[in-house]
Amino acid sequence: MRRFAGVVLGGVLAQAAILGTFGQLSPHHPGAVVVAFRVSTTGLIGGYVAAALGTHHPLRTATAAGASAGVGVGVAFWWTVLYGDTVGVFHQLHYVLATAPIPGRLVRTAPRAVAAGAALLVAAAFTAGGYLGGWMVATTRAARRD
Repeated sequence: MRRFAGVVLGGVLAQAAILGTFGQLSPHHPGAVVVAFRVSTTGLIGGYVAAALGTHHPLRTATAAGASAGVGVGVAFWWTVLYGDTVGVFHQLHYVLATAPIPGRLVRTAPRAVAAGAALLVAAAFTAGGYLGGWMVATTRAARRD
């Protein structure tokens, strides 16, 4: 269990480093597709790192790393949208949320639900990216055995 937690932590730290570099990019407003690509690619790299470091069950470790980082970023995003100042990568996510074609009435009546839905999408993208990174490691290992 300690090894599993350590490997997942390694994947999460890799994702944190990547998110830190995204936060240092120029303060332009990328489109939703660019932000989605960045989020899922970050999950993929973190999942790949976790799966490559682990010896058994690469899909589980990669998915856990992607989900862990995704939930953390999702919760932080939800909090900053409602209560804080969005900076760095959170500002980019907030811009995508602000320009999304969401009915204004829904945003006014249920802002927490809208922010929670966006945070859930962020967490799901990290998890899917992590799973894909683990799948890459699993297929590579299977090909080496054959």
